Amino acid sequence: MSHVLHGTTDFDQVMAKHPLGFEVILVKQDGVVHGYRNSCPHVGVGLDWGDGHCLDTPTELRCALHGARFLAASGECIAGPCYGEHLQRVAVRVSDGTVVCD
Repeated sequence: MSHVLHGTTDFDQVMAKHPLGFEVILVKQDGVVHGYRNSCPHVGVGLDWGDGHCLDTPTELRCALHGARFLAASGECIAGPCYGEHLQRVAVRVSDGTVVCD
């Protein structure tokens, strides 16, 4: 059964609540929606300051606590204390204009 995470794809980056209770970063790059668990691999805190935003540039997510930068399209850390690690990917897809997970 699919669960709706966000009702549209009209965003650059938003947070959503996964049915299992954790936050998911949804980020759209070149028309493709990617999903990542909102947890920095360095210490496990959310990337945002609690405001739901962590897209720092059009192509990079940034951890508010330590400044680690992640490629939005892959989740790879390209700068900061967890360099070379990745955000945990969450499988998402677009169905009838909504973002869903299974």
